Amino acid sequence: MMAKVKYIILLIILLADIGYSFYQHYHMPLYGDMADLISPSPGKGNYQVLHDPFGLNALLKNEIYPNPNRFFAHWTASEYFLNVPLLLQKFVNPISSVYLSSAIAKTIIQVLIIYLLAVYISNTGNIFKSEFLIAALLVTPFFQSSGFARTMGIIDQSVIYTFFYALPLGLLLLFFLPFFKVLYYDKKPKFNLVLNILLALFIVFLSLNGPLGPGVVLIACPLVLISIWLKNYKQMEEINPSSKRGLISFKKIPNLIMIFFVGFCIFSLYSLSIGWNNSLNFGDSIPLIDRYLVLPTGIYNLISKKIAFPLLFLMIAINVIIIQKHYKSDEAQKILNLIKWIGVFAIIYILLLPLGGFRNYRENIVRYDTIMPVTLGIIFVFGRTTFYLIKNVSKKYEKIYVLGIIVLLSIFANADRLNTEPYECERKSLETIAISSEKIVLLDCDCPVMDWHKINDYKNSEQIAELLNYWNITKEKKLYYHK
Repeated sequence: MMAKVKYIILLIILLADIGYSFYQHYHMPLYGDMADLISPSPGKGNYQVLHDPFGLNALLKNEIYPNPNRFFAHWTASEYFLNVPLLLQKFVNPISSVYLSSAIAKTIIQVLIIYLLAVYISNTGNIFKSEFLIAALLVTPFFQSSGFARTMGIIDQSVIYTFFYALPLGLLLLFFLPFFKVLYYDKKPKFNLVLNILLALFIVFLSLNGPLGPGVVLIACPLVLISIWLKNYKQMEEINPSSKRGLISFKKIPNLIMIFFVGFCIFSLYSLSIGWNNSLNFGDSIPLIDRYLVLPTGIYNLISKKIAFPLLFLMIAINVIIIQKHYKSDEAQKILNLIKWIGVFAIIYILLLPLGGFRNYRENIVRYDTIMPVTLGIIFVFGRTTFYLIKNVSKKYEKIYVLGIIVLLSIFANADRLNTEPYECERKSLETIAISSEKIVLLDCDCPVMDWHKINDYKNSEQIAELLNYWNITKEKKLYYHK
């Protein structure tokens, strides 16, 4: 009976947090880039990438245009927002349908990543087990919609950015899950024809997706192969000479893992090669050495401006010290070893970030969005170490430890308070455009409308106006501008 009560309480807390996240996502402004990415005009902006899925024009003709290696991110966002709002208009008004579509997409992506992190942490995907719910609750408060969103945000406040960053990373977690279960949890391989085909399709889909995936793959896959090789090498101390030992260690790497990981790396290299033809990299760029010089500033800002990362690092450090001093089991040693490899990944990833180009809106290279793979790794480390200690800490210290974790998670949950003013301002502006009898509408508001900045020249609102008309928010195309 107590186990059932515990499960119900944990489930209610988790559902309440997800429900609140949905409320937050609904009351978030739409922000910019939507029109240009969802329905770009011929010959402008992102039109070409939607008509060149594999970037062949960049490869064969050396053409330069926006995001030639991100077709599937563009396609996913475009197809979703060209169709879902219209479906929802059977139940809600056109303006609400857009905000509701945004909230649904963000919530589904958030739930996907939380679910996968919980599986990685607890080694179970059974939502009817308390272990799974505990793991899910350990990571859920770190999904910040407001509070620490600009420090460690996973689900971006901009729904379009969510399609380009969080969604591909969530699908990467899904891709790596069967391999993680085999390599870390020693599960028997269950690779069959259907799974192999799905994994192969994932490789193509994720290689030509958001900006982070190929870089993550080109670091993570070699590190995993190296870790397997080292493990094999250490287990064959009796074999001499070392060259023979090294070769045998290499041959013992499972064939399927080698094939999929090397294949993924090849596709990722192709993606990065055509990515050099990204016209967005030829704007306000700065020399590579200058990008490295501002890297420490970006890291310092993430750590110093908000308490999020310092708190998380402190708790991880406490967990690691406790595990090192008091637990010598094989599971504990596997956790500590995994943390080392995640640390190596994080260092390499950060050091390679400046090679990804420069954007004037993230002048210090390191920002909450570019650092997202590392953030997910840190959240996982916290979740895995905490989950282990909750299961293994002595009865004497159990209540104190659990109370400390609850306090930490409560700090993050409390920080995530929503400011609805930007949403209310944008929505009111959309309503003004919708009911206006003018073809060029003057907006008397102090907020952007589906853009990053206020529009002073009505001609610059043309693409947004076309999308508003497509969504039935306006009965005809209406341009707009701000005072």
